[in-house]
Amino acid sequence: MKKYLLIFLTVVIAFGGGGYFLLSGGKERVKIIKTDVVKRDTVRKVLEATGIIKAQVGAMIKIGARATGALEEVRVKVGDHVKKGDLVAVVDDREIRAGIAEAEARINLALAKYVYASKNLPRQRRLVEKKLEPQDTLDQAEQDAKVARFELEAARATLKTLKIQLTYYRIFSPIDGVVSQVAAQEGETIVSGLNVSNLVTILAPDMLEMWIYVDETDIGRVTEGMPVEFTVDSFADKVFKGVVERIYPEPEVRDNIVYYSALVTVSGEQARFLRPEMTTQCKIIVETRTNVLSIPNAALKWVAGRQVVYVGGMDAGDPREVDPELGLQGLERSEVLSGLKEGEHVATQLVIPGSKLGEKGI
Repeated sequence: MKKYLLIFLTVVIAFGGGGYFLLSGGKERVKIIKTDVVKRDTVRKVLEATGIIKAQVGAMIKIGARATGALEEVRVKVGDHVKKGDLVAVVDDREIRAGIAEAEARINLALAKYVYASKNLPRQRRLVEKKLEPQDTLDQAEQDAKVARFELEAARATLKTLKIQLTYYRIFSPIDGVVSQVAAQEGETIVSGLNVSNLVTILAPDMLEMWIYVDETDIGRVTEGMPVEFTVDSFADKVFKGVVERIYPEPEVRDNIVYYSALVTVSGEQARFLRPEMTTQCKIIVETRTNVLSIPNAALKWVAGRQVVYVGGMDAGDPREVDPELGLQGLERSEVLSGLKEGEHVATQLVIPGSKLGEKGI
């Protein structure tokens, strides 16, 4: 009995399936799963590229010491905020101060000699005029006065030089910024030479720029003034904006691919969220068209080598296949020049004949 029942059910199922196939004309239908509406919107032609945040020229300054001596104090550490003129380090200045004291003593000695020579000269001149001293005496007095004056001027110049050199022993920040590196510690001996010893590096955090690496195949479409949008992994939901300010003529080769750098200056407000060497995901807006008839790119399907659109709602029966004329094609939406009307429903996800049961629609 069970055997006959199984055969009966099999026949019924086969007939039911075949009956459906016959009733439908032997043709499977395209099933629409999800739709969108043809509407007026903004379409943007965008070039996607990778970029890197960099410090501008002058934004990162390495402060060195022009003095020789033991490093007496380092008043900052990495991460400290400093203002222009803040004292960041002190070098032992006892030797230069001793030199200044010696120079001041030499000035006093030279001054005394100059005062004496200045007073002696008119006396010798009067004696020579009265024939009480020979002419050689006057000549010597004039010479002594000149030498004393030159010695005094030289001593004063030496003192001025030493006082300038004394300023080298106190190291100040030349800009407002953040300490990004401290390369020396208290007690180390600094030796001044042809190369200034680097002690502290200070970064101006609001002076940043972005280098966008544009492929050589795309660089011809990029011009100065184009708007740019970019994101970083640290703030994935925040979109930063800028403008292409210049394009470097010299290429950079990476993994045998030629790139050209497009420079974008980062505003001070946006720089608060960014750091040098951050990787950016960039979109260069090549062209924008507003208030144009458009469809989502998900509605474009490739069928037999053609881009077509299926028009119709999910409950409207067989959808209509349309081969629209497209204009500007963006990353998310494409402009429609003809073939579709505003307000029509287009399929963005569907199942075409021949797909397997349960297979996700395209």
